[in-house]
Amino acid sequence: MENKWKIAFWICFVFLLLVAGFGAYSILDQGVALTYMKDEYSDTENDLNSLSSFINETDLSKTQIKKVLQTHHLSEYMDFAADTISLERVTLVFKEDKLIKVTNQW
Repeated sequence: MENKWKIAFWICFVFLLLVAGFGAYSILDQGVALTYMKDEYSDTENDLNSLSSFINETDLSKTQIKKVLQTHHLSEYMDFAADTISLERVTLVFKEDKLIKVTNQW
């Protein structure tokens, strides 16, 4: 009779460890996912703020938008010679130095 209790105890103990391990993994995974989601939302919000400043402060010409983008934190990676300028998640498409389209990169 005593042997059955020992076997039952170890089965329950192993099951408890497995459930606790899965729970810890789930919480850690959710925390990492939420952190990345927060970063993506901040990138989208930065692009929205940049687009708002383009629309409100310029006549949508490439030279004026270039002046506004000089203060952008990713300006060193932007190619102002091309007809497209990429922000974090948004691409500005120009034709004859006028903004004609804003496209989403994702």
